[in-house]
Amino acid sequence: MSHSTARDADVIVVGAGLSGLIAARTVLAAGLRPLVLEADDRVGGRILTEEVLPGIPVELGAQWIGDTHHRMFALAGELGVETYPQYEDGETSYELTGSGVLRENEFHTRYHTELGELERVLRRLDELAAEVPPDAPWSAPHAAEWDAITAGSWYDAQGLSPVARQLLEICTVGILAVPTVEVSFLHLLFTIQTCGVTSELFAESEGGAQTTRFVGGTAEIPRRLAALIEEHIVLGAPVQLIEHSAQSVAVHCRGGLVARGRRVIVAISPVLAGRIMYDPPLSGVRDQLTQRMPNGSAMKAFFVYDAPFWRADGLNGQLISDIGPARMSNDTCIPGDDRGVILLFLEGEQARTVGRMRQAVRRALLTEELVRHFGPRAAHPELYVDGEWAERQWTRGCYNANCGPLVWTQFGPALAEPIGVIHWASTDTAVQWSAYMEGAVEAGERAARAVIEELRK
Repeated sequence: MSHSTARDADVIVVGAGLSGLIAARTVLAAGLRPLVLEADDRVGGRILTEEVLPGIPVELGAQWIGDTHHRMFALAGELGVETYPQYEDGETSYELTGSGVLRENEFHTRYHTELGELERVLRRLDELAAEVPPDAPWSAPHAAEWDAITAGSWYDAQGLSPVARQLLEICTVGILAVPTVEVSFLHLLFTIQTCGVTSELFAESEGGAQTTRFVGGTAEIPRRLAALIEEHIVLGAPVQLIEHSAQSVAVHCRGGLVARGRRVIVAISPVLAGRIMYDPPLSGVRDQLTQRMPNGSAMKAFFVYDAPFWRADGLNGQLISDIGPARMSNDTCIPGDDRGVILLFLEGEQARTVGRMRQAVRRALLTEELVRHFGPRAAHPELYVDGEWAERQWTRGCYNANCGPLVWTQFGPALAEPIGVIHWASTDTAVQWSAYMEGAVEAGERAARAVIEELRK
């Protein structure tokens, strides 16, 4: 992965996340020369696997794929990355305000009526989402009405019991990584539509987006992709300026590298794309859009134990809580290893609040939560590790870039629309499984195909 002061290529790709790597490989397969410029010292973007103990890779970034993520399954097969199912045998543990800790069967019995309310709302969301074209949400028949309110205000208007409303909040924040008062109702419907139906999006495991993991860690995917195009990647090259004309681009990086090409694919999240300077400047609509699509807030915290003791108690390692500080957890043990690994998710307000605490304080609070759900053995992990995506220089937030009210209808068309020789790709621009790895692959392929078509004219 060489570095020099000047490089030429047909297509410059900004960002070596999954979208950028896929775009570059697609361009290369078409007989064109790509050059990928990555700010970080690694590939993968919002995929980050760290081996914290021998044989224990933890996923500080993207972790799962779901049953309908056909592109990702195909990619894993092509790259020789094996998969395995997410562990889900046993009961989930619940804790809502005033309920105490309840096991799944007890929870479902006690809150049968409230869960029925939740199902009713989810069915209604599916019906409304079906009216939203994923490639043009602003053109939905009720787009103006839906984009003028938040998801939270729509939820509040459904006449739900406090428990059903809280469960709906937990489900939604787990997907969007922001409180529902911060996101447009149209954006929520768009997200549901890109993913099929709420049952696929909101399901914690079986039938949802979190059914399958990668042997060796998710980072095997970008690592092996990068190995195929290694000579076309430059690491440690933050892009500062993109000069563009009718038929060419010059991409200037910190450190002096200038990459020249005929097209550029900017394959980073909109908020980061907005931090690059462009000469001539981009349209006001595009600039206004990038100011209004912040990345969500998410933290992952891993506890490693000498054994997965919760399994012997008939538990699957999942918790759902509004007490916190984490709202959800998962069993993330590694097949073939005897140790137990639990992952706690903190999203939205929880990630922002707890993420600002000293790590020792965070660890203590999360340990208390695990003890409540899984017993005293949870108090003594062999290892604790966490990470908050907003702290990472080259991501500045997590997997989801969200639109607040009036963003889709007033600025949405600028999200994926090329500006001359500049094309856009990241999972945030996808029309299938936006904000997921599946969406990243789709977006990278789409942008690359558009560029290839232009250059073949």
